[in-house]
Amino acid sequence: MRLFIDFVPVLIWAVLAVVLVGGMLFASWVLRPHVLQNSEKTSSYECGEIPIGSARIAYPYNYLVYTILFLVVDVMGAFLWLLAASSFRLDVAVVWQVLVFVMIIMGGMGFAMKKLPETFLSGQETLTLYRKAKAEKEAKEAHTGGH
Repeated sequence: MRLFIDFVPVLIWAVLAVVLVGGMLFASWVLRPHVLQNSEKTSSYECGEIPIGSARIAYPYNYLVYTILFLVVDVMGAFLWLLAASSFRLDVAVVWQVLVFVMIIMGGMGFAMKKLPETFLSGQETLTLYRKAKAEKEAKEAHTGGH
């Protein structure tokens, strides 16, 4: 019973956190502007240009590998920062474990960088999709008379 009594403040904070997050999500849903699904507000925005195609397209993930590599380096940096900021003395075993950890991460990153296809670097996939959508739009305008 004593353990439960000691745990009550944690439960109170957990319930408070869930209630506050739920309340904020509900308030933002109530207060947000509601727009019709077929309105101009839901169309894609292309910096003043007339939108080409639907806003709901299969997005080419050219930079997904870079994002994953960034997250790996970020997590590694967080671990190393915590290790450097800790107050205990580093003995030889800890240093070797950290070195093995960093070597494994760097080996995986080197492998991923070596295997990156050229399309990730050149953006050809995105350019091809853009040209295809633009050609479809022009063909549609020619068929409908420009309206």
